[in-house]
Amino acid sequence: MPNSLLSTPARRWATGATVATVVVGAAVAGPLIAGADSELPDRTAAELLVDLAGLEVQPFAGTVVQSADVGLPELPSGGTTSLPTAVLSLLNGSSTARIWYTDGDTYRFALQDDQAESDLLRNGQDVWFWSSEAATASHAVLPEDAEDDGGHGPFGGESPFGGESPFGGEGMPEDLPTNIPTEAASLALGLIEPSTQVDVDGTATVAGRAAYELVLRPKDEQSLIGSIRLAIDGETSMPLRVQIVARDAAEPSFEVGFSSVSFDEPDASTYEFTPPPGTTVEEIQPDELGDAAAEHHPRPGVGPDGDLGVEPSDMSVVGSGWSSVFVLRGVDLDALTAGLEGDAAAMADAFLAELQDVSGPYGTGRAMISDLFTVLLLDDGRMLAGAVPLEVLEEAAQDPAAAL
Repeated sequence: MPNSLLSTPARRWATGATVATVVVGAAVAGPLIAGADSELPDRTAAELLVDLAGLEVQPFAGTVVQSADVGLPELPSGGTTSLPTAVLSLLNGSSTARIWYTDGDTYRFALQDDQAESDLLRNGQDVWFWSSEAATASHAVLPEDAEDDGGHGPFGGESPFGGESPFGGEGMPEDLPTNIPTEAASLALGLIEPSTQVDVDGTATVAGRAAYELVLRPKDEQSLIGSIRLAIDGETSMPLRVQIVARDAAEPSFEVGFSSVSFDEPDASTYEFTPPPGTTVEEIQPDELGDAAAEHHPRPGVGPDGDLGVEPSDMSVVGSGWSSVFVLRGVDLDALTAGLEGDAAAMADAFLAELQDVSGPYGTGRAMISDLFTVLLLDDGRMLAGAVPLEVLEEAAQDPAAAL
């Protein structure tokens, strides 16, 4: 089955009627006048949006680099792939991943740094998680009668390759790394609404390929985001790069994109895996794959037990659009950091020490302020976050919708 961005949050706007509404409501610009050095034909923003809505992800292999500098204080690295290091790489640092993709049943994702690598690999019914740093691997064999992935893709949840849960609900995790351009583009496109201006801003060369530059600009002056730039491959319509630029800034504060990519089908040998000598291998059941994913691919922003300790009913939203403020209740910062040791604990302590003390009619707490987003951690257990200035969060904290 084809893999389409229609199965992602972009589904909300991907039908023809919705695209037409977005184009009119978002004040899409006229045709692109391609640069003199580009051989790409002229395309309008509306045409690019339709191409993205119908994108069928074809086999590819590439290297993806994610980098961020959101204006937070620089903290020393712990030199490991621990949770705090992963968090910092998303906020003020970089990470590199290699991706090979043939279809929903055949793919490999390798997260790399200077000292270590961790892999997720599926080859038919065989699924592997491997960590070079820990010298451990988890292996599961999916049942022969498991439903075909149906194009649901390697990264679970609302992934760039679609689907609610991969492998027909056979226990594959939905919390795997998703720092790839396709995922970021899907999330960005899900934000399109009448308060967004959409334009085509010339062309670019990304990973050696000619691409159109599609730009989303919030009209909401409260938003800290000035623009989101999507580089769309001129031949395949695959998102090759996503950049987020803070308001009044010239350079992106966050970027994820291919540094190299090929749309040739990866060789079958890519998906053959033999644990290196000295690796401790654990055979697990399909319903244990979520725990294995958390062990080998820790998600930034979650506690040692793999979650925030917050039920979905404890979350609400104040405001709408680009100035939405997300409110979580029952967040225990001490509990989130209790399981950290050594360099990881020291790094977390140093990070928390940089937070700004705040107080007001809403109570007392601490704030993390960056170029792209702000987080307000209140002593009463509420956490408010949004791509807005601190004063917007403080006002939202007094809204009845944010009450305990």
